[in-house]
Amino acid sequence: MVLLYMKQEYVSKQEKILVKNEQGKDMYLISGKWGRVGDSISLYAMDGTLLVEFKQTVLSLFPKFDIYSQNKKVGSIAKHRTLKMVYFKVTPLNWVVTGDFYNHHYFVHCENHLIMELDKAYTPFGDYYKLSVPEAQHAPVCLCIALIVDNLTLTRLPKPSPKKVNRALQSF
Repeated sequence: MVLLYMKQEYVSKQEKILVKNEQGKDMYLISGKWGRVGDSISLYAMDGTLLVEFKQTVLSLFPKFDIYSQNKKVGSIAKHRTLKMVYFKVTPLNWVVTGDFYNHHYFVHCENHLIMELDKAYTPFGDYYKLSVPEAQHAPVCLCIALIVDNLTLTRLPKPSPKKVNRALQSF
């Protein structure tokens, strides 16, 4: 089981993100932008080796990213919606991302096999996303999936607008 941590503040701002293990050691560096067709997210090992890259290919209500490993396309992730829920599919890996996206608690499964679990972790040093990945080889792809899911689900709810007071009712 691999436990990895990403600082939520950096994920939200689309800044370079250092991913740490449970001992606080830097494990990965993520950089890039997303939100436009052609944008990409790149995940590097700490020695500078490019491990995984996600490139945005469709910009819509249901965006799509292609997944590359060693310059070879290995799959795609796309957002889907049913009448009751939003979910993500990673094809052809047959991974499905489901859960409570708004409260940052979701899972990646392949049939009944757990690929990743993401939870929010509160520490004295700030809020982090905690990724639990049972198989270490899935960690690079799972980290990028977490960034995309965070960005494509409405995790930052709009602030309520101030209520307008009807002037006619104020005189009573």
